[in-house]
This record gives sequence, C-alpha cells and structure tokens, in this order.
Amino acid sequence: MKEKEDRRGNIRCAVEEQTPGRITAIYDAFLINVSMSGALMEHSDLVRLGTLSVLTFSIQGQKVSLKCRVVRSAVHRTEVRTDGERELIFRTGLEFLDAPEDSLRLIAEYVDSLRGER
Repeated sequence: MKEKEDRRGNIRCAVEEQTPGRITAIYDAFLINVSMSGALMEHSDLVRLGTLSVLTFSIQGQKVSLKCRVVRSAVHRTEVRTDGERELIFRTGLEFLDAPEDSLRLIAEYVDSLRGER
C-alpha cells in the first residue's frame, strides 16, 4: 500500500483492490486512492475541470455518495479494447465538498485500515 501526503495535508492511501465507482451517476470509474478531502479515479470518459459531480463507491460493503469538484483530469494511458480499438484512460482528481460526517468517518476508518492502523 502506498501513501503520500497531498497538497491539502491529508494522507492519500492507494486502494489495494479494484474498487468500482461512478462519477455523476453515468461514468463508470475505479478508485485509485482516497483521502479525507478527495479521491483519484480512473475511467474512460472525459470529465471537465471544475465540474460539480457526485462520486459514488462502496467502502467495506457500505455505499458512499459524496458531492465533489473535478480539480484535475488527464489522460493516463491508452488501452486496446476487445474490438481492437484504442481507448483513452483518464485519471481524475476529485475534491470532496460538504461531506457528511458519517461518510467522513467511514472514509477515515477505511484509510486507517489501508494504513494498517486497525
């Protein structure tokens, strides 16, 4: 498990197993890392900087939905799909906005478990 401190002073923890999620209910994505203030997602759809969205994913069997803002998004790599066409894979950084206390508590417990503190 990798972790590093982000610019906002929170520890970001890499997710050890592929965790599916959704951005704005229509974009399938995978959680790459998470902190108390945001998350990094990987996906194949273009999302624009500054877009307000809802990020939905599950932590330890519990669904989390958080309002967020797209703070960065860039092509990370390309993949070849099963039909032979190339597909762009983006990594998008999301900042949580007005996160409910119960969601923050669940994220804190998850981050602690990833860091081996529980």
